[in-house]
Amino acid sequence: MFFFNRTIRVDEKKVEAFADWFLEQGERIISSVENRTIDRQTMMKVLDEVEYHLALVYRDGYKGQIEFDYGGSANNWELNLYHKNNPFLMKATEMIAATINKRNNPKWRVNTSR
Repeated sequence: MFFFNRTIRVDEKKVEAFADWFLEQGERIISSVENRTIDRQTMMKVLDEVEYHLALVYRDGYKGQIEFDYGGSANNWELNLYHKNNPFLMKATEMIAATINKRNNPKWRVNTSR
């Protein structure tokens, strides 16, 4: 009755929901970074929102510190997701990257890294 080797699956609906939210908020995220010198509070609030929405995907199989960053210029913005060699995060970050990147959004590209 023990399930020590149980594999926890990444919820595809949560990945889709994150991708939808992130792309809908893309301009707001960019604006918060571009205006960071005059409105740091908004930038930090938006950063917290991104972390919260990532946590909705991650919390099914990962309880640790979420690591990510984003930045760019003009029409070349990148969201970098770090998986820390955690099997669940590896799958989750891969799914998020594939979902957002396949939508051919001209401004955002998602990268995954250790």
